[in-house]
Amino acid sequence: MAQDSNRVTIVHGGTVVTTDGPVRADIVIRGERIAALMVDSDGVQADERIDATGLFVVPGGIDAHTHFKEPDPNLVEGFEMGSKGGIAGGITTAIEMPQASPAATTGQHIRDKRNLIPRASHIDVALWGGVVGQPQEQIEEMIDEGIVALKAFMPASSPGFPRANDVVLHDTFKLIAGRDDLPFGIHCENDDMLTAGIERLQAAGRKDPLAHAESRPPMVEVEAVHRALFFAELTGARIYICHLAAADGFKLVKEARQRGVKVEAETCPQYLVLDHSDLEKHGPFARCAPAFRSRDEVERIWEYIYDGTVDVVSSDHCGYTMESKEAGLDDIWKAPLGCSGIQTMFPALFDEMINKRGQTLERFVELSATNPAKVFGMFPQKGVIQVGSDADLAFYDPQRSWDVRGKDMLHRNKWTPYEGKTVGASVVRTILRGKTVFDSGQSNPVVGAPGDGKFLPRGYGRDGANAR
Repeated sequence: MAQDSNRVTIVHGGTVVTTDGPVRADIVIRGERIAALMVDSDGVQADERIDATGLFVVPGGIDAHTHFKEPDPNLVEGFEMGSKGGIAGGITTAIEMPQASPAATTGQHIRDKRNLIPRASHIDVALWGGVVGQPQEQIEEMIDEGIVALKAFMPASSPGFPRANDVVLHDTFKLIAGRDDLPFGIHCENDDMLTAGIERLQAAGRKDPLAHAESRPPMVEVEAVHRALFFAELTGARIYICHLAAADGFKLVKEARQRGVKVEAETCPQYLVLDHSDLEKHGPFARCAPAFRSRDEVERIWEYIYDGTVDVVSSDHCGYTMESKEAGLDDIWKAPLGCSGIQTMFPALFDEMINKRGQTLERFVELSATNPAKVFGMFPQKGVIQVGSDADLAFYDPQRSWDVRGKDMLHRNKWTPYEGKTVGASVVRTILRGKTVFDSGQSNPVVGAPGDGKFLPRGYGRDGANAR
């Protein structure tokens, strides 16, 4: 739902994180876009003034990897409920993965999903297209419908989304070679190795939570990353390594980048904040792929945050029902793979990066907004606070702590692998294209509505006014 193009909103008193770093500035918003950054806006007439004193104002978060599972006939999540959790976590844009019923693997599937967004979503949404070995003409149809990236699984995935073998991977990389606007995202795990790991542990009678992590150790990822990078380098295509949770995998990414390979890589907060102890504690509610890592591995991954190798932090949000997760309480193998995380992701990352590890606000913004906007063709319309950009803003109180409880989550299914943890930073307001959609100061903090969001086609950063 578009904002009145003449409406003026001023955000004043806050610390604004721009590409030049944090500055004390007022943000003047006209309609849906940022009209000015000013030292003092007292003389400017406005329809609304928002006091951000004591807060950090950053670009709205972009979740580059989320599973709302639309179309969603089984009511696992859906755009409406999933995106409601997003606005509470400072997220203004999500890029929806293709696993759904049916999986999004044709142009018609993309059209169907695209048409749901302006009716159901609280936030803006772009789309991934699935690669499952279908005719290449169907991949080209999805590209024509505006997807921002392709996605394949090297291991077996959900029903309707078979793994991509090496022929499919190579041929898809070859198809998109020369298209620098279209990365190919890969879930990198060696299917043979993890399948054998599961079978061996099951044969030994293991069904405890840590058996899940032991079945797919970091080297299962590292081998697959090596193979995927080989195909990307061979063809010259862009590759995006999804949710990488192995430090040696990031080492390969860094080395490939130095050779000129067009590679970007993401990780997730569950591999930066949580570890094996959380898997032991929460069992099926912490079962995801890749698995939670040891504390030593987590610290090694942080080294690649520090040196700039990690491009993006995403949620890999996958909000399965309580009932499906509880099936794994006595047998970890019975729980589906996936963790909810869209609401907790960026507050937890902010707390860990800024409050605990002393990293810069600029690096937080790179990982949460600017880099995903650049990787997926939304920059500079998204991912940055500057004149002309969409007025997508998240307001952080760096000292307002909160105890994470599943029952408080705004997404559909009320569980979280962060249950019981204290997060030392909070999102107190979220603005989407000039409109406040979340305000923690209200009795009902969700002040936006389904349909506030819109579909973002590939190239939105170049010609954002043409978004459908």
